[in-house]
This record gives sequence, C-alpha cells and structure tokens, in this order.
Amino acid sequence: MSLPVVIDCDPGVDDAIALLLALASPELEVRGVTTVAGNAALADVTRNAAHVLDLAGAPAGLPLVAGLAGPIARPARIADEPMHGAGGLGGLAPAGPPRAPGPGHAVDFLAEQALAAPGALTLVAIGPLSNVAALLARHPQAGPALREIVVMGGAAFAQGNITPAAEFNFYADPEAARCVLESGVPVRVVGLDVTRAALLPLQAAEHLAGLAGAAGAAGELLRGFVERYRERFGVAAVPVHDALALAGLIDPGLLEYGHGSATVECAGEVTRGALVADLRTPGRSRTVRIARSVDADRFTALLTERLARHAG
Repeated sequence: MSLPVVIDCDPGVDDAIALLLALASPELEVRGVTTVAGNAALADVTRNAAHVLDLAGAPAGLPLVAGLAGPIARPARIADEPMHGAGGLGGLAPAGPPRAPGPGHAVDFLAEQALAAPGALTLVAIGPLSNVAALLARHPQAGPALREIVVMGGAAFAQGNITPAAEFNFYADPEAARCVLESGVPVRVVGLDVTRAALLPLQAAEHLAGLAGAAGAAGELLRGFVERYRERFGVAAVPVHDALALAGLIDPGLLEYGHGSATVECAGEVTRGALVADLRTPGRSRTVRIARSVDADRFTALLTERLARHAG
C-alpha cells in the first residue's frame, strides 16, 4: 500500500528532483504539493513547482497550493547563493506557461489533508518550516493527526551551509523549526550530516541527461547543479539534499537514525538556526529522529533508477 504524503517545498533544483522522485515512486501517494518562500520568493517557487509537475506529467487535479511568503516571526531571507541557477531551476526553459496553483492557503490545505485521514498522512517538509509551524499553531488538532513530519534541514553534528552553525532551511525561519521540533509530533530530520555523505556524481547526471523527456530535463538540472558545486568546492558531485529526505520514505533501510529530542537556536548572534540534538538519554520522551548515516551507493542507484522512469 502506498504511503500518503504531501510535499511542502521551495523549488530549487533539489526540491524539483525530490518532486520528480516522489512522482516516479509507487511507494508514495502524493496527495498535494504546497510551497513556501525559501530558495526564491513565493511566486517564483510556486511557479517552479508548477513547471516541475507539468514536466512530470502529474495529473491536472493534483493540488498545488501556495503558502507563506516569509518566516513566522522575522523578515524573509531568500537564498542568495547561485547554486540553483537562473530562476531557481538552473535556467530550465519550460515549454509553456505552467498550471495555475489552486485556491486557498497551504496551511489550511495541510490541515484539511491531515484531518481527512487521521494517523495516515506524512508531511514531507523540504523548505523552511514556516508553513508547518503555522499549521501547528492555527490548527492544533492537525499536528496530532499526522503520521509523521519528515524534515530536510539542520546540521546536528556538522557545519552548516549558510553559516558555520546553520543549514539554510533552519536559518531562514528558526522559530518555525524550533516550533516543529518541540511540538511532540513525530519528526524525522534529514540534515547535512547525511546529505553531504551521499553525493550524486557527475556521471549519474550525464546518464540521465542523455535520456528523453522529464528524465533528460532532470539530468540537465543535476548536471548544472554539479558544475556549479564543482566550481565552488572542487568536487564533481553534489548533495541532492531534499531528494534524500524523500528517498528515506521510499527505502526505509537507506538511512539510520538516532532518537532523542531537539531544538533550534533562535537568538544567538552567530548560532541562529543551529540544530541542537540530544540523543544521550534513552529513557527520555523521544519524538525526534535524526539521520546519522546513509548508504550513499544505494541512494544514487535509487535516485537514478526512479528519475529514468520519467523518460516515458
């Protein structure tokens, strides 16, 4: 039986690859896509999500709903790195205007989906956690109705990618990240500790780029992503952060986790957005799982095989 999921995202190349991975995986039933400002402004990430759904041939009726245009308690911080390329999707030129997002607000849509199937829905949050924190605050009955929240964010035991202490999604809205991690809802965190250990090599991107259809477009996105990563870090491979968080649901043996509690630093002058995880005491209430290790070869094989299914 497929696992029902809603994907909250801010495309971004790695968000786009995560969406394509989800739509090619029968283990998951994608019930909707919501967007939040992060890698680009809300209008841009929503347009990007629509382009990816069109590229993948997703059903016209699959809900796409826009959410918050900024953090819950501070001014917006849009990613200013050039890693995602022009427009956030590496200059990908869509064939035509994208599908229009649906009416309403992402936070209300998420609540409707959670309450419609108590205990069944997994919320996959691969951008800043603004929408998720607003969901928990505005619809307090919705959080306990979720099966789980899977988060791409944080760097519990490694340096960050936006500051030495913080990963971008948690840095962009630390109050939201703290709210989610301390909510008591089961949360699975897939952060830089494991995404940096599962680099997708240039050869895999080039293989996909040689295929037809959406698979080839995914390969072109990844090839550009690798090239920009190589220019900056000197490595011909790239972490596909959001896709790994999604892949952990498709293949439960892909990641190993530590159990414990966690919070996020909000006030520190140099530690804003830092993930602080406590995995020390087995007897404590443990609602958070932190990914600690990954089978990198297994991830690469899964990602390339599933993206190749979009060759049509």
